[in-house]
Amino acid sequence: MPSQSNALRNTLAYAVPELFWGMAWALAVDGPMVAAYRDAFGGGPSFVAVTWLVGSLAIGLPSLLSALWVEPMKHKRAFVFWGHIAGGIALLAAAGAIYLWAGSSTTAACVAYILGTGSFFLSIGILMPGWLALVGELFQGGMQSRVLGITFVSNKLAAIFGGQLIAQAVLGTAWTPTDQWSLMFLIAGAAALVGSFPFLWLVEVPRPRPPRMRLGPYFRSLLDVLRELPALRRFIVSDVLGIALMLVLTYAADAAIRDGGFPRKLAGHWVAVGAGGMLAMSALVAIRARHVHPRTWFLCGTAAGIVAALAAAYGSTNVADRWGGAHLGYDVAAAGVGVYMGVRASCHAPLVMRLSPGRDGTAPIGVSMACIMLMQGGAPVIGALVIAYAGYLPLFLGVAVCGTISLILLWLRVPLDVVNRERGNQVSESTS
Repeated sequence: MPSQSNALRNTLAYAVPELFWGMAWALAVDGPMVAAYRDAFGGGPSFVAVTWLVGSLAIGLPSLLSALWVEPMKHKRAFVFWGHIAGGIALLAAAGAIYLWAGSSTTAACVAYILGTGSFFLSIGILMPGWLALVGELFQGGMQSRVLGITFVSNKLAAIFGGQLIAQAVLGTAWTPTDQWSLMFLIAGAAALVGSFPFLWLVEVPRPRPPRMRLGPYFRSLLDVLRELPALRRFIVSDVLGIALMLVLTYAADAAIRDGGFPRKLAGHWVAVGAGGMLAMSALVAIRARHVHPRTWFLCGTAAGIVAALAAAYGSTNVADRWGGAHLGYDVAAAGVGVYMGVRASCHAPLVMRLSPGRDGTAPIGVSMACIMLMQGGAPVIGALVIAYAGYLPLFLGVAVCGTISLILLWLRVPLDVVNRERGNQVSESTS
């Protein structure tokens, strides 16, 4: 582990980039932004579904290969740095594609967005397991969740600024949609590039690394991860159901703009509200991480996601319209799903590593991310079909049911204590 004198430096190396990346995410790819882009260029719910499908596959599939090239690396810092640079370049390329193509037709506008954001998510999918595994190497125990909590506090402070101020201002202008969106992606790409350089502050301690495996044995080792870690396997089952709560992020703003008649510039407002929920939860995790087990945070976050789904269902009803509460319903939905995302960002990887003692965290994180992202990509396609035939209300109620089942499984089936068979010791964590 790095010395105590480097702990602050490494924490800042993770937190400072998010002051730029949080704004980039809010302007370009956050859920309400997808709905606003669809509305600007005339796409349908299928555009939202395809965007999330491509993005989820782009994140999830590379996660399966991350351990193959990341675990043997003597130093992960350069990998993390160049992975972030690649994400910034992808956003700048998307800005150029939107500027050149989006004005010609709805199809061209949709293709420009999907290709641009898909390339960005591909860079994230390659990068993310190594970025998270490095947290496991640099920080011990509860400090992992604390550092990630601080990191995403920074992220969401910037997202509030980007969503509430920049996005609302740009989308509220009389400019053409092509000019609006190419400018937002240009700002996002520039911010992502600038925010990549603080990763050069990271200080690593060299440690023995396994030799690079061949592809066949490597994939068999991923299956071994699931076979040898039943606690992790049970968590993945619960989480695959729980990730359905992300459909609130995917479709709540779409329901508000498409069916509720709200102006598209409010997408920036809902980005900011969601960022506020995520910021509050990330800050709480950062303060209390050493005293509360990651599973407990997940239970709280899943409960907030269920509330968000029910609030989105309320916002999409005629009752909400009569009572004038639709706007409030969508605000609560955005805040609730923000809390859920705050827990996921801060505690998913630490919980996976707690359930996988005695191992480099890259492979377990990659396997769990791949399983979750495949579901996260497929769920919006199912959601688009439900919307087409039944509307938004049944979709959000179904999401709440999935979240409830996930909550029950997480409570009953995912343990707090995991025996480390490799070292013969026991990892014990207590809830507060």
